[in-house]
Amino acid sequence: MNQAILDTDTLSYVLGRRYPEVDATAHQYLRVFRYFSVSAATITEVVRGFSKDQNGAATTKFLQGAESYEVFPIGVTEAAIAGEIMGELERRGLKIGREDPFIAATAIANGRVLITNNIKHYQRIVDLGYPLQLDNWRQP
Repeated sequence: MNQAILDTDTLSYVLGRRYPEVDATAHQYLRVFRYFSVSAATITEVVRGFSKDQNGAATTKFLQGAESYEVFPIGVTEAAIAGEIMGELERRGLKIGREDPFIAATAIANGRVLITNNIKHYQRIVDLGYPLQLDNWRQP
């Protein structure tokens, strides 16, 4: 098992405890590494969702829990990689979510595997030649 960054979908699965296979892998991951790692862009996505739903209590609860995560900031390196990814995807007419290039860039810049249920989506970045490693905790 390698150190990883959880994509927003996987973090929501972990927090919602909806999938036994994700729960088991998350538990195993925590035994080895003791905390989850996420990109600052994931914090943005989660808070945006709660804000859209006007759920201040959920935002507060999430942010309190997020204090136990390793949160990777988006620095110059991550921003530059994300910008390159966005430019190349746009040039090819490919789209992905707003924060996804930042999440992928964070994983790339920090040499982490990106854990996501949206492999097909992020595969577009891999297909551009970026060294993004992907894994899916929902797949056995």
